[in-house]
Amino acid sequence: MVCLSKRNVHGLFLLLLIFTLVLSGCSHKQKETTSKEDEKDNQKKEKIQALALPMQAENGELLEVSGWLDDHTICYISKGDSYYVFKYDIYSGKHTLLYTSANEISALKISPDYSKLLVFTNEENYQGTIAILNNEGKQLFSKQLKSYEAEFVWNPFDEDKLLVSSFTKEWASSSHLLSIQKGTLEEVSLDNPFIVWTDKETFAYLGWQEDMASISSPVTSKNIYTGEQSVLESDAYSIGSKGSSVFTISDDPENMQKAHYTFYNKLKAKSEISLPRLSNFSDWLIPYYDIADDKMYTFYPEESGDATTYAGTYTFVTIDMSSGETENVIKKDLENEPISISPDGKWSLYGFYMENIINLETGEIIPLF
Repeated sequence: MVCLSKRNVHGLFLLLLIFTLVLSGCSHKQKETTSKEDEKDNQKKEKIQALALPMQAENGELLEVSGWLDDHTICYISKGDSYYVFKYDIYSGKHTLLYTSANEISALKISPDYSKLLVFTNEENYQGTIAILNNEGKQLFSKQLKSYEAEFVWNPFDEDKLLVSSFTKEWASSSHLLSIQKGTLEEVSLDNPFIVWTDKETFAYLGWQEDMASISSPVTSKNIYTGEQSVLESDAYSIGSKGSSVFTISDDPENMQKAHYTFYNKLKAKSEISLPRLSNFSDWLIPYYDIADDKMYTFYPEESGDATTYAGTYTFVTIDMSSGETENVIKKDLENEPISISPDGKWSLYGFYMENIINLETGEIIPLF
């Protein structure tokens, strides 16, 4: 038989009390941590529930989502008895009809400041109609254009102007400068109809020569009125822009397995970065991208290789165009598909029909439909 003294009993009682308090503290901390995690999960759910999604296209089936008109409003095309352009508020769930056409809508381009839309409809005998609306649906311009295919590039430095290039069935091209205020389409002479604007009067393009077999070429800058030209970069295979931001993609001279991005400001190089790339038959695969607030949003593969046999995924990142550094990895394990960033930088449309929306803070992908 074991006998405990009074002193031993008090000691044992003290140990039990301390043990109970420690357990209680741990339990409280665990509950606190769990509570915070639950709160975060609930906040995420509330954010998703605050969106009026999934949505249902009005007046027929959805053909495509075309982009953003403001921080919370997207624009889409639907087809029923006619073709329709709607805008949709992702928070309120309100649909607003902007345009109706009996003919197929083959292109919809939103202006860089989101205030206007260009709608191009196909008609018989390779004829089409260009209509420009404000973002409330009021028509500002209408003109017919003979074309098999057409390309439209807003001038972000003067949004009264657009470059319009039309193509025949044999891919011969002609280009015109469209002025909304004047209501005119004036023919202009271009060496390459695929251009990016670099200021009010100047654009840049890849200056391929007909007898050149190379997939890269000099990047040429040209004044649309005077014809004055200069070489921006000696060798690149892609050029892109959004607003006043311009970039080129070329071979990395130190590692041919990588793509070398150069970012420009007023035709002067300001930063650069190299990323893995994939070959695409006799060319290079160009990842989808968008630009907002001097940040490029784009994809890069896990490793360099051949696009036809590549079985990996892509990383969705932002690149600071001022420094050329990868600023943020938004999400890994995605496919390289089109994106469109909202003006406030909170959301991105994603997918070949822009059928999803990505929360750029959490990386969560939410179906639109």
